[in-house]
Amino acid sequence: MYILDSNILIGHLNGNNSIKEWIKEKIKTDSLCISTISKIELLSFPGLAGEGLDEAEKFANLFREVNVWGDTVLLSSDLKRNLNLSLADAIITATAISHKFTLVTNDKILIKKAKNLVGILSI
Repeated sequence: MYILDSNILIGHLNGNNSIKEWIKEKIKTDSLCISTISKIELLSFPGLAGEGLDEAEKFANLFREVNVWGDTVLLSSDLKRNLNLSLADAIITATAISHKFTLVTNDKILIKKAKNLVGILSI
């Protein structure tokens, strides 16, 4: 299973062909999910309105949404404190760790900080 970081979702909507092709292939197996925080980040992306917002919402709804609760909350706070991650990155990374998902991200800083904690794929 894979969990998609917000930058992957935004990259898809911005037309990144590598990301689009990867998602197109992987979505067939139903092995892609997103954190609630990624959905929030995607839908609050500056400049989204009207049809663009509708398109982003339909796109986000293609994926299984994973909510944050229990141990993921504690792990998120630990990652934020100890790795100096943004709150969103800490939540998404903790969700990947808790559920044993591979984190799909193009965030070079996040990759460097989390590479020893979770499987990471960069597209």
